[in-house]
Amino acid sequence: MIRLDPAPAPVRANVRAPGSKYEANRLLLIAALTDGTTHLTNVPEGEDVHAAATAIEALGAQVRRRTRKEIEVKGLPPESGSIPPDPVSVEVGESGTLFRFLTAAAATVPRPIRITGRGRIGERPIAGLVRTLECLGARIETRDGFAPIGVLSGRLRGGRVRVRADETSQFASALLLASPRADGPVEVELDGGSVSRPYLDLTIRMMERCGVRVAATGDGRFRVPPGARYRPGVHRVSGDWTAASYFLAAGALGSGPDGTPGEIEVHGLDPDSPQGERRFPDLLRRMGCEVSEDETAEGFAVRLTGARELCGIEVDMGGLPDAVPTLAGLAPFAVGPTQITGVAHLRHKESDRLAALADGLTALGAGVETGAGSLTVRPRALRPATLDPVGDHRIAMALALAGLRVPGVRVRSPEVVGKSFPGFWRALAGLGVSVTPEPAVA
Repeated sequence: MIRLDPAPAPVRANVRAPGSKYEANRLLLIAALTDGTTHLTNVPEGEDVHAAATAIEALGAQVRRRTRKEIEVKGLPPESGSIPPDPVSVEVGESGTLFRFLTAAAATVPRPIRITGRGRIGERPIAGLVRTLECLGARIETRDGFAPIGVLSGRLRGGRVRVRADETSQFASALLLASPRADGPVEVELDGGSVSRPYLDLTIRMMERCGVRVAATGDGRFRVPPGARYRPGVHRVSGDWTAASYFLAAGALGSGPDGTPGEIEVHGLDPDSPQGERRFPDLLRRMGCEVSEDETAEGFAVRLTGARELCGIEVDMGGLPDAVPTLAGLAPFAVGPTQITGVAHLRHKESDRLAALADGLTALGAGVETGAGSLTVRPRALRPATLDPVGDHRIAMALALAGLRVPGVRVRSPEVVGKSFPGFWRALAGLGVSVTPEPAVA
């Protein structure tokens, strides 16, 4: 358990965002499907990225970690006879993204692969992706449409398929990532509105960085042409906008005892990133913070000065779902309610994030209402509480933000942040917040 207490002075910090796990996991899968050697730099630590590196070895790629933040991957040639024919089992941890991406990639290599996971992986839907892959020639066994699954085939024919995109963009991303290994062109048509569309755009951006251009039309169709192949190269993983959201939120909340606003500067981010959480600074402007974005001697930076009084806002966050917990963590300290909509898919993450946020914020004293895909937070007098992140890294980090204003906030199972941001507690302490480990209470 971790106890948090506010800093004795306003937050004043200059920090660098860790590498993006979203980019890293896509680039690792691409590297495994590339004929040649790919070098990745600024690779973040965390359980999800470690699981991805282990998973692509199961596909037959050779992975070597040159330094703590640099990975070299020797991928598979299109016609590889060097892969052992024996079945192999790989665990994806609690990463739903890796679960979907690996399923599609495994359908392109001549080796039976059994995919398992932990936590809520057994509840993460995959039947829609499986059906689509089977239309392209894959043979896959599932447990009634859920993990564990067995991928038995080693070829995709190519063709035109429709995939549901109203609950997750990961099915479409998985298909596109695997498409350059198909025997023919692959055309993917989105069925229904595309939730989390920025993550699909990020997939396309990473594919293009690695030599495969995805033709997109305005009617939700994406085509990977015949003969498209990934090219080996050197790629630097840019900073993670979701991780940056915690730093920016800390600046917004980190005022001194006399109300002097906090100030923070975050470096290492890509200003042109399609990642939806790129919009988070705009939400902080709407709440009353001063935010500027500039090129500096260290590269692109976001500078924030907190407001003496934050304002509640109404926002559809369907395109930046991983920043929902961060905004929810800020909401109890605003004047007026904050309403978040368009996020029904958050009920199917590592936890039911809407329910977990409601429970945690209610324990702190905030007024909270949830709907099927919405969360409304009404400010009230807050109190210290012991908070349970229910095994979810993003819930732990979001609820910890209360410790910048409320003395004596405790967070159970602090180790869960290792999934995406192992250095989170150290980073929070670096901002002046008192971070004290305590024995867990039964």
